[in-house]
Amino acid sequence: MATVVVIEDNADIADIYRNIFPQHRVFIFPDVPEALAFLQRTRPDLVITDFYLPSGTGKDVASFMRSQSMLRDVPILGVSVDDFHRQEAQKMGMNDFLAKPLDIQEVLKVSQLLISTPRPPKRIGQNPLTPGMISALKEYTVSYRELYSRQPDAVCTGAEVLVGGQPTDEAWLRAETARLRSLSQGGGPKNYLVKLIDKLRHI
Repeated sequence: MATVVVIEDNADIADIYRNIFPQHRVFIFPDVPEALAFLQRTRPDLVITDFYLPSGTGKDVASFMRSQSMLRDVPILGVSVDDFHRQEAQKMGMNDFLAKPLDIQEVLKVSQLLISTPRPPKRIGQNPLTPGMISALKEYTVSYRELYSRQPDAVCTGAEVLVGGQPTDEAWLRAETARLRSLSQGGGPKNYLVKLIDKLRHI
């Protein structure tokens, strides 16, 4: 039995998801903040998210998940009435994309494939502190401090770097630094969702 998180604000479509996965645990959320709060506590086997949601987008969901070591390899299925989002979904790190109206059999086929695809094992404590890693950590720390006026929850143990208690690598630090810099262009967190994501990171 897998855990499937669905982020869908249309009640009728949400009921479809609820009924087509009887063999799995399905958690349905109508908006981004509630879903991110749940994902902060629970690592699912699959996330299915609509692109257009009341307080955010599927892009916000993907960005948050790919920035978290616990969620980084969890498959994401993007769904939208606009098929032109297909390429955007791939760039955002989503594993697949389906256009509405949904074909139930296609949803089941794609979902099962994503759930059953083996994930690479997590290798904790195997990130050597190379000069590149140290440089990435410094840049991340500076960008975080400039945006939030406080130190990030980042610890260097001598063998690895922990952010929020989770081991990370150079690629994540550089990607997160780029994200923080993009947010700082407006002089600080731009909206409620950004503030919520930051709050969830540090619970």
